[in-house]
Amino acid sequence: MRWVIRVPASRSAWVRSSRGQNAVARTVICSTSNFQHRPLSSEAAAPQQMEFKAETRQLLDIVAKSLYSEREVFLRELVSNAADALEKLRYRQVVGDEIESPDLEPSIQISLSDSLKSITIEDTGIGMTRDELIANLGTIARSGSKEFVKKNQSESGDNKGSNIIGQFGVGFYSAFMVGYHVTVMTRSAVPGSPGLVWNSNGADGYEIAEGVGIPRGTRIVIQLREDAEEFCRKDRIREVLQKHSNFVGFPVMLEGTQVNTVDPLWVRKASEVTEEEHVELYQSLSTRRDSPMYTMQFSVDTPVSIKCVLYVPEFMPQIDISSMGNFGISLYSRKVMVQARNPKLVPEWLLFLQGVVDSEDVPLNLSRELLQESVIINKIKSVITAKMISYLNRQSKRDPVKFEKFYREFGRFIRIGMVTTESTTEREDLAKLLRFESTAEEGGVLVSLDQYIERAKEDQKQVYYLCAPSREVALSSPYYESLSDAGYEVLLTFNKEDDVAMFRLESYKDKKICSAENANLPTTKSRDSTSTEDQLSDQDGKDLATWMRDVLGRETVKEVKITDRQHSQPAVVSVKNLTTLRHYLDMAPPEQKEASYKYLLHDNVTLELNPSHPIIRELSELREGSPDIAGLVAAQLFDNALINANLVHDPRRMVPRINQLLDSLLKGRKEVPSSSFKEPAE
Repeated sequence: MRWVIRVPASRSAWVRSSRGQNAVARTVICSTSNFQHRPLSSEAAAPQQMEFKAETRQLLDIVAKSLYSEREVFLRELVSNAADALEKLRYRQVVGDEIESPDLEPSIQISLSDSLKSITIEDTGIGMTRDELIANLGTIARSGSKEFVKKNQSESGDNKGSNIIGQFGVGFYSAFMVGYHVTVMTRSAVPGSPGLVWNSNGADGYEIAEGVGIPRGTRIVIQLREDAEEFCRKDRIREVLQKHSNFVGFPVMLEGTQVNTVDPLWVRKASEVTEEEHVELYQSLSTRRDSPMYTMQFSVDTPVSIKCVLYVPEFMPQIDISSMGNFGISLYSRKVMVQARNPKLVPEWLLFLQGVVDSEDVPLNLSRELLQESVIINKIKSVITAKMISYLNRQSKRDPVKFEKFYREFGRFIRIGMVTTESTTEREDLAKLLRFESTAEEGGVLVSLDQYIERAKEDQKQVYYLCAPSREVALSSPYYESLSDAGYEVLLTFNKEDDVAMFRLESYKDKKICSAENANLPTTKSRDSTSTEDQLSDQDGKDLATWMRDVLGRETVKEVKITDRQHSQPAVVSVKNLTTLRHYLDMAPPEQKEASYKYLLHDNVTLELNPSHPIIRELSELREGSPDIAGLVAAQLFDNALINANLVHDPRRMVPRINQLLDSLLKGRKEVPSSSFKEPAE
């Protein structure tokens, strides 16, 4: 069956008509094989001219030119409105209201005309009366859906009409982004309502006339602009529908073929979804060909209502600033896509996730691309974050081998979360996921903080860790030596992210997190048990410490003192906030590196001398007879200690000094050779 409407003969004809000139009309034949009706007749009432209310003309210009970043979303808006209309009709049927043509099947039909350069979107929904047509299409920022839900909630006290997508009355006007003229034909589901035809060019107003033979529902015919004729191509429309409206809750038919999935898997029970379906959705979202390592599907009603499915990739994606736009979870509102990748739905450390979150609580701004209130998004983020941390903790216990594979791929993101989160509870929950090598295990074996605490000494109040470039370097560290002698297990970290994460953690299950460099252990070897021949006297030690501070310079080291805590190394440095110091040195701009280095060392570093070490004893004597050579040795001892603490930013500065010492050693002399070797200027 076909019906007839009258539209301007051309784009220019409508412009002339809007200026008060007579436009030449042409007849457009639109196929409506799914509807039964009578053609329009001359008996229909003459059109009623109406003006847009308030600043609607100006707002129409904003909508058409700047509100949406991509013009294709006009179709999403109109399909969403059609779904709203069908949902409203279904609600009226549920509550027992009498409706027009109750046997009409709910559907959304889209038809195209390449010859007429038009696209038509129609539904068999609730339709509109004349008053509703004027109220909803004559005033922007008035929401028919919003009024519908408000009215029915006040009447029935329930939420049966809540499955309505529209929040504002702007979506319809997105049609003018692609069309120079829009015709709306509608008939209300209220029995006996007349058919109505609404026409507008989106500029100076609109006209309404009665139409004979219009079925229940709404039909929108858009005459496309010259630069939007791509939207009368079937392949382009199918692409847009599958991108934005693939999960609308009613059949969406394009030229007689259904193109959407009515029942997306995230609204089904998790037990009903097959692994193959999850793999298919994951691959479509991620554009990857692997299968997800982990799949988590859940729904919650508080503090925000969401249905969600999340996937952890099998391999870590490459995430950098240039590719940030390719990551994030897809946001849906009642099965209509709002944003393909919304990075604000998860914290940065979870950007590797793929998935979908569908929320009935998401309020939409004038465009579905702009969220009205960030508070809802923050609630969704909190729910997803807590759920994912809890899920990963369960998986770590259920299958430790698989979780270790996950950690080796994504451990960096966990550490970033440790550093960036402001929640102490969340940080401690994330800490349960951390894994380290340990001095109590073979190389390559990872342990958790909980495992460390379970086998810690009964009176142990600290969790000791050591950051080093490798396991070999860590085990040869003087800082590990004292802890090993005392029988303590030490967790080993091999990257600076671990170091910062442990520093941020501060404590775990009432045990203080302590770096090996800052471990304040009781003396393991009494000075009284060492013969006076094997160590400096108290006075000689104090004199040597004073001399070394003068030689090194008070602008280089905060303090030099005698200590007993190390016995195989001549000297070590102690730094109260070593992790912070390392971080500042790493972050300093290259041109400020040297100045920052000297300033931070001067204010934070203490050099501790081992009075029992042969080098220290020899140095005490050497400073009396060969003060120049002794000065070089003292400077090298200090740099050696800084190397052990991973605090040397440029080792090249030591090369001239080392060459001087080698020259002196090879010549068997105890004076500075008459050569060009000089200590580099600080």
